[in-house]
Amino acid sequence: MNPWPHGRRRFLPAALLLALGCLPAAVRAWGSLILLEPPPQTDSLSMGASYWRVPRSPDGIHADRAVLPAFDYERHDGIFVSTETGLGYNASQTDQWQAGVRLWPQFGRSRQDSSAELPRIGPRMQGQGYANLLLADVVLVQSAISAGSGQGRGGVQAEWGLSSAIPWSTGMLGVGAAATLGNRVFRRDYTGVDQAGWTDWSWTLSLDQKLSGPWHMDGQWQRAQILRHGANGASGDPAWHPSALLLSLWRDW
Repeated sequence: MNPWPHGRRRFLPAALLLALGCLPAAVRAWGSLILLEPPPQTDSLSMGASYWRVPRSPDGIHADRAVLPAFDYERHDGIFVSTETGLGYNASQTDQWQAGVRLWPQFGRSRQDSSAELPRIGPRMQGQGYANLLLADVVLVQSAISAGSGQGRGGVQAEWGLSSAIPWSTGMLGVGAAATLGNRVFRRDYTGVDQAGWTDWSWTLSLDQKLSGPWHMDGQWQRAQILRHGANGASGDPAWHPSALLLSLWRDW
């Protein structure tokens, strides 16, 4: 059974599953992988409100919390604008794969999280190319490459993940895992390791539930571990950082 039935987008930017040890994955441990359904036959619009709890940086120990308006507009030609997935284009016309490009906000490192070894990094928009493939209607293989991170915007990350879901008549529960491979600039500016390599891994729980009438809700909880070792040995213990949480209530128009 296809765990992503046609209709409303079922997962948020990052439904992931099973890291498989050596599986590389993750532009951002918290929310860079994306899952979209094919563009709608006619333009669709959903609005509502979201509660965000987001780490201020990949390595930071602090998180921001906010309740903000939620907006999701999808055009029949594949263009989308959303507070959850950014601004982008989806070239897919089928549930079996998704591919495209998007602009996605990256949070900087706050003054509280800065140190003598790591530079302060402000927020910015980051460009991303993504591609996903659904295998046997059960497991989704996700991938993305992002550029523009780091202090001088020279950071590049490659991300992979696996995800799956348990559907029911009015919704579904998803679970997944991912990991990030970063270039030298990304790892140096965010973890203090001055060489390319694995940056983090994460696991995610996602929920989508239809309510009465035009109302529905979705949510995602994600936990990430930063990897601080290099090829020549450990340069710091791996550390868990604040989990990311997103809960949204939507009304379709």
